[in-house]
Amino acid sequence: MDYIKKEMGNYNLYFIKTTKFKTINLFVNLKRQSTKEDEVYCSILRRLLTYATDDYHTIDELSRAGMALYGPSVRFTVPRFGMDRSFILNSSFVNEKYTEEGMNEKSINYVLSHLWNPYIVDGAFDEEIFSLCVHEYVEKMRNIKDDPEGYAAERIWEEMDIYPIGELNFSECADFALTLTKEDLYEYYLSLFEKDCLDIFVTGDFDYDEMTRIIEENVKGNFNPSYKSREIKQRPRKEKKIIDYSDTEQSKLSIGLRYVDLTEFERKYVSLVYNSVLGGGWNSKLNMVVREENSLCYYIYAQRKIPFNISIINSGIDKNDVDKAIELIRQQMELMKIDVSESDIQRVKDTYNNALTQIEDNQGSITDNVVSEVLADTDSIEERRINMNKVTCEDVMNMASKVYLDTIYLLKGGE
Repeated sequence: MDYIKKEMGNYNLYFIKTTKFKTINLFVNLKRQSTKEDEVYCSILRRLLTYATDDYHTIDELSRAGMALYGPSVRFTVPRFGMDRSFILNSSFVNEKYTEEGMNEKSINYVLSHLWNPYIVDGAFDEEIFSLCVHEYVEKMRNIKDDPEGYAAERIWEEMDIYPIGELNFSECADFALTLTKEDLYEYYLSLFEKDCLDIFVTGDFDYDEMTRIIEENVKGNFNPSYKSREIKQRPRKEKKIIDYSDTEQSKLSIGLRYVDLTEFERKYVSLVYNSVLGGGWNSKLNMVVREENSLCYYIYAQRKIPFNISIINSGIDKNDVDKAIELIRQQMELMKIDVSESDIQRVKDTYNNALTQIEDNQGSITDNVVSEVLADTDSIEERRINMNKVTCEDVMNMASKVYLDTIYLLKGGE
């Protein structure tokens, strides 16, 4: 996907021109190296910034103002990519070509005011809104076990010790949140515009000069130079098994795999094929053997987390079938070293190529694709298509020897 890059002094602006959609997509990415406390600060902050702005002090006022602008969406997310965390504002709003002149500027001013013009009282965030957001976050952390599948997914992540810097567990996150003041959070908020790098992406049909002016008038800060997200390298270690208990009938099994010493080609392409053949769909080896042939689980799938060089196998299972299921998973991982067929990888390639073809049919996917190229060193669509088609059975079987079973986590139900 073609795009135009504009260097705006200490941040970058990217324009992706397309006339296929009646909306404009705005994607603001603030990024820095992760710290253990980022999870708490950013999770509370992303809630708080959607409750009020300097112009609209309540969520009702904010909602009414948005309705007058044909309902621009405002969504904050805080993903982590390898060593780095991003604080993202994502918005979609109706192009003024389908409403009335001047609406693009009004919509962008409204959207960006959530980030650059929050509601501040006496040099800090509003006490009532701050307290509400802290309460919501603490309740979520303390009740996370009410979602067994989500809890197991978080616990395997924690037990695998993915981050070199370490991370806070659920209880520690809740406890740390309760120590924060509205002044602490405001100080962290201000640091976004001093310690982070900034990249802004705009996708749609618009005038470049006009869009540049509008964004430039809204953006303020002394940002650091932009850089590509850095992957986390893994190394093998002694396998471990952890068992927690739940009062649910179904058990949740999560198994963490580490990818070690992958080449760039293996990391970007071969690992995707490996993960898909092993556990990426209804025709995967794990689903066919563990679920279909042996009826040992309700579901089973593998998710590749490429910035971290890991995959995680998740399964819902009866507590009496856990050992047998683990044995079969180990067997299928061993078979991946010697038994991968042309039909296995062709199925993955077909799915992958279809997904690439569909990117241009979705405005959000177009934006995400360029963001990935610019900030995560992903290849272009055509390069990805060519390189994926180069993957062979031998590539996948060779890479299977670089995959290590690291952690088995069981949230055991029926106790």
